Amino acid sequence: MRRILLSTLLISYMGVQAQITITDADLTGGNTYNWTANNVYLLDGTVYLEAGGVLNIEAGTVIKGKAKNPGEAPSALIISRGAQINANGTAQAPIIFTAENDNLTGNLDETNRGLWGGVAILGYGRASKAGADSFQVEGIAGVEPRALMGGYNNADNSGTLRYVSIRYAGFEIGPGDELNGLTLGAVGSGTVLEHIEVFAGSDDGIEFFGGAPNLKYAIVAFCDDDAFDWDLGYRGKGQFWFGINAEDTGNQLFEVDGASPDAAAIWSNPTIFNATLIGSGANNTTNAKANHLLFRDATGGTLANSIIFDLNGKGLEVEDLGSGIDSYQRMIDDSLVIANSVWFAFKAGNTLDTAGFLLPTGGAGTDEDCSDLITHLAGNGNAVTNPGLVSVGRFANQMLDPRPDGTVNDITSGLAAYPNDPFFSQVAYKGAFEPNTNDWMRGWTTLDKHGYLANISSIVENASQGFQVLPNPANEVFTLQLDELPTEGTTLNLMDINGKVVVSMELNTQQTQVSVANLANGVYFAQINKDGALHTIKVVVTH
Repeated sequence: MRRILLSTLLISYMGVQAQITITDADLTGGNTYNWTANNVYLLDGTVYLEAGGVLNIEAGTVIKGKAKNPGEAPSALIISRGAQINANGTAQAPIIFTAENDNLTGNLDETNRGLWGGVAILGYGRASKAGADSFQVEGIAGVEPRALMGGYNNADNSGTLRYVSIRYAGFEIGPGDELNGLTLGAVGSGTVLEHIEVFAGSDDGIEFFGGAPNLKYAIVAFCDDDAFDWDLGYRGKGQFWFGINAEDTGNQLFEVDGASPDAAAIWSNPTIFNATLIGSGANNTTNAKANHLLFRDATGGTLANSIIFDLNGKGLEVEDLGSGIDSYQRMIDDSLVIANSVWFAFKAGNTLDTAGFLLPTGGAGTDEDCSDLITHLAGNGNAVTNPGLVSVGRFANQMLDPRPDGTVNDITSGLAAYPNDPFFSQVAYKGAFEPNTNDWMRGWTTLDKHGYLANISSIVENASQGFQVLPNPANEVFTLQLDELPTEGTTLNLMDINGKVVVSMELNTQQTQVSVANLANGVYFAQINKDGALHTIKVVVTH
């Protein structure tokens, strides 16, 4: 690692973080490097930790990616095959990978995507592409031996990522050739991946290429393309995955592929339990991209005990080519199982048919009316019902609470049996979050630190938030009653369940009449900004 100047050492000694620039020349194979929280590390260009190298990152450390001009190689960290990264953050001191211009206090938001390259981990796990079992990972220009992935060891160990937040990443070399927030290329099951967040990426959030990495407690929020993506023989396990699309962009929540070519002997067959997947909004007209779950290229796998909610079109497509091996055939063979999950809030309609949220592939498929898919979903315990999520918000206004509110029986009953495997927690609910319990996103995520997660009272009629809404439920108008005279700048925002402001006003008196006559029936949130603090009460409008 490059030598730090005496002045930098003095600054660090005085308690101010030093910034250390890391280039590709600074990490070599066979050496161990220790990055510590008293420094900020700036990746300048694509940096490889070569085979035999070990990178230990202390809890609380910040790593930034330097911005690059078009045509330059992106700033990114690539852990090559045979190297290990040990990034052991904690809920109190997460490890943050972010953009150079992130001041860590909220100057960037969900629209600032693709400001640097991202993180890629490569291993010796099994993968196959066009007959080759070892090949270069996507997102790296030219020929780069250190970017090879693949082999024969699905138990390979590339280290640990725990309590890691990756922000504003992603880089496109060309169409279909991108670095994601987190790229896992033929990573093995010996690698520990827990409590990982990818926030506002320009491509996919987390993409698996083959291998068998297991991932528990994962968040992908507001990425430009897909939330979760797998391909080329991925055989890992996952539990407690949360994906949410932004209002302005975001493609499939799952875009999952089996093999290349489709009939290859190595094909994807992972097992995923307890996902909560939220689209860009059933009533959203801003994002024209598809939001549904797409199973294709002969992928198998299991998705169970999950919640799929609030998509601006269809909800599910299982590719049906009409001949040869495809994901439809995997479903018929019980190698693709979608079980005991809750589906609701689709712009196309909340019915288990092609008029509702099922999307036929189109063309000469075997199951163009989706009758076999309907039989599969109905026979495997899926339910079309409102999961009762507390609040869905996509902006930094404390409106996101994806926990079920505990009132929906389908969330805690009719569960698929968990595998007899110590990886899986045997929980008694569907989705990534336990109803009415402090959620695991608190404390360490960008969503929490930058004000996306809600602080919403569950009391409808009244709340000890410094104000009341009467009557509640409201009909044409309600009275907002403050406990004391408002200070200058006290404002009310009334927001819908997606976090959009539908009424906004400054409050000058203790009692204010608020008209809701033009609002549709449903749940809203009255949020008061008083002396810089936000206080929120759930409001029900019914005419």
